[in-house]
Amino acid sequence: MVVLGIAACQQPPKVVAIDIKAEKNVIDTMFKRFTSSFNEAGVPVMASYLSEDALCMGTDPSEMWNKQQVVEMWTQMLSGMTPEFNYIGERMILVAPDGNSATVVDQYMMPAICNIPWRNVYQLIKTDGKWKIFVFNVAFVPKNEDIEKLSEAIK
Repeated sequence: MVVLGIAACQQPPKVVAIDIKAEKNVIDTMFKRFTSSFNEAGVPVMASYLSEDALCMGTDPSEMWNKQQVVEMWTQMLSGMTPEFNYIGERMILVAPDGNSATVVDQYMMPAICNIPWRNVYQLIKTDGKWKIFVFNVAFVPKNEDIEKLSEAIK
């Protein structure tokens, strides 16, 4: 009875209202800077958006990098080129109801590399009030009508 009485008298935790629209705006601004830094070979700025324990995955099954490895790869890759991104549609941002995680999706073409569309999916976490990329995945996303042709080509 005493335990029940003590439990009943405790204050319930305060519910903090999350402004999802405001969080989406913060994330969109972050990704505009991230993308412009990529175009300007601003690797230190890009790296600042990655969590220290980030997992970064490329298009090949063997491409799984930690933060240090992806920063080294970006530095080498961007030292001699400025990639051209032709975005397909709008950036999609989904913020979790608790406001502590989010997913961002960008789709684009990179004509200098290949004629297959690309999709980057980023999983973000909020750490110390700042959004950080915890996981990102880069993938080719061919159109459904091209899958058979691609499959035949790589036999």
